[in-house]
Amino acid sequence: QAARAREVRLTRALEDVERYKELLKNAKSGSSEEAARLRQTAAAQANHVKALERQRAELLAAFKKQMRLIDVLRRQKVHVEAAKALSFTEEEFMQTLDWLS
Repeated sequence: QAARAREVRLTRALEDVERYKELLKNAKSGSSEEAARLRQTAAAQANHVKALERQRAELLAAFKKQMRLIDVLRRQKVHVEAAKALSFTEEEFMQTLDWLS
């Protein structure tokens, strides 16, 4: 009878071992799937960050180019105003010369 009880306990223990092995296997596969999903998410986020950094660099380059163009336009405006003032002065000088003759 003691042998039979030991046999029953041994069988239960083996069943428990098999059940725990299965649980461990499921946990490992679940954690590896989770790790793969996390790696994939991290890679997608890294790509998104790179795209945003590239977009930021492009926007900064465009902004700098616009600032240079604005500066050129301001200089052109100053030159046009100076040329206009010079033409008025030249016309007045010519009128003065016409009066004198």
